[in-house]
Amino acid sequence: MIGNNGKLANGNRFAQSVAAGTIVVTLFTLFSKALGFAREILIANLFGTSWRLDAVFIAITPVTIVTGIATGGIIAIFFPIYHELKIKDSGKAIRYAGSLMKLYSLVFILLGIIFYLFPDEIVKLFAPGFSGDVLSYAARKLKYLSILPFINGLQALLGALLRAERCFFQYGIAQLIFNFVAIPVIYLGAPFFSEASYVLATILGNLLVLILYFGFSRRFLSFRGEFFLKETSQTFRLALPFMLSSSLSTINIVVDKMFVSTLPSGRVSSLQYSTTLLGIISTVVSIFAMTSFTELSEKVAAKNMNGALERMKKTVTSSLNIAIPLTVWTAVMAEYLIRFVFQHGAFSAESTDLVSAALIGYSAMLIIRPISTVSSNFLTTIKKVKWIFYVVPISITANAFFDWILIKPFSHAGVAASTSIVLLINTFIKVRIVKHYGMEFVPVARILKQIAIAASIGLSIHFLRNIVGSIEWLVIGNMVFLSLFVIMAHDELRAVANKLKAFRRKK
Repeated sequence: MIGNNGKLANGNRFAQSVAAGTIVVTLFTLFSKALGFAREILIANLFGTSWRLDAVFIAITPVTIVTGIATGGIIAIFFPIYHELKIKDSGKAIRYAGSLMKLYSLVFILLGIIFYLFPDEIVKLFAPGFSGDVLSYAARKLKYLSILPFINGLQALLGALLRAERCFFQYGIAQLIFNFVAIPVIYLGAPFFSEASYVLATILGNLLVLILYFGFSRRFLSFRGEFFLKETSQTFRLALPFMLSSSLSTINIVVDKMFVSTLPSGRVSSLQYSTTLLGIISTVVSIFAMTSFTELSEKVAAKNMNGALERMKKTVTSSLNIAIPLTVWTAVMAEYLIRFVFQHGAFSAESTDLVSAALIGYSAMLIIRPISTVSSNFLTTIKKVKWIFYVVPISITANAFFDWILIKPFSHAGVAASTSIVLLINTFIKVRIVKHYGMEFVPVARILKQIAIAASIGLSIHFLRNIVGSIEWLVIGNMVFLSLFVIMAHDELRAVANKLKAFRRKK
């Protein structure tokens, strides 16, 4: 239950409101993303877009995907069940959290054993174009990464527990630590381990985050009592369609890798760089959707559907006020942004062209993803995850079709664009399903108007490039986009400013 002061009524003095949580997590994440920039610049400077880096990214892919599948469904279902238990019996909620940790520790260990025993077969599945030295190198790295499912799996579950308890400060500060470990390990390890230093940095950085998460969340879970509670079984049963949909969705990623692995070297790492950069750009949008899920889950658990609808509308509106100008800016400034961030050392002008093309293809996801996420969050909180599963066959078919159509004329950028198109199709279907349950939360007319204005400005800036010099164009273009962002996200910026003032007054 939520008190008037925004804190949980159970006395958790660390609990925060969605707005405060968003600000806290955003500040920490922006700092972390700044360090992430430094890490990516370092990787680009040391390794460029080499075949070994392609192999390392392919080795990490199955670990992150399979772990994400195993945890994604459980975390989504965890929120509504945990909050329902907390309302009725806080002690049982704590035992329920501990039961999930015990059960999934075994699952993550089993996944690690599979990766260790069958690395060649798994790499070949994700990159059928790999052979010889590239395949052997990737398989060796996958064996080293076989410990990562246990580390990342428990880290994801503990992070979800902190978010469920509105401990956004602890959640954010623990995530910040990763790059403090990863950057020096990559830099100092590169002369000895080459691209494999990235593997070592990933393992050590995530291990420290796991330790911090456990320390912060220890008081919210108990390992005593039954190993397998009734609610644990219910969680698995409800999460199974979600996990199956994620498993089938993984086929999209596998198909993408299959297509891209047949292209010349450097394309896989180009997609990796572009998705990393896109994640950095979309930080505020993704964090707001993540923190609002906690409140949405609480309102549905309390049968407050009007409040849930209002929360969904606010999340989408605020997210798109930020995402729309960011998307157009990203598409127009992609080449210069990547040149500024990455083009040093082994990262050549050719690498810049490869990554910027992929980034433009992915950029539409900045607008589409918040709507998709809110739709999925609502279906999850009302425990209608079967609909998410039903959308998957359409996704797989559409992804394979658009990959096949777009890769020949547009190379790896066509695969990136295919991802955006498929997400748009999936989102449209999920919004229609949510509307069936009486939750019409997408302000379509407002969104189309904002997109039209931003796109018109973006095209004008793009054509201005042919009239003025590069430096003048960059200055004018970025000033215009900054003004557009301030105008569209005016309410969100004002809310942040007011919240920061409130923090200072409390001090």
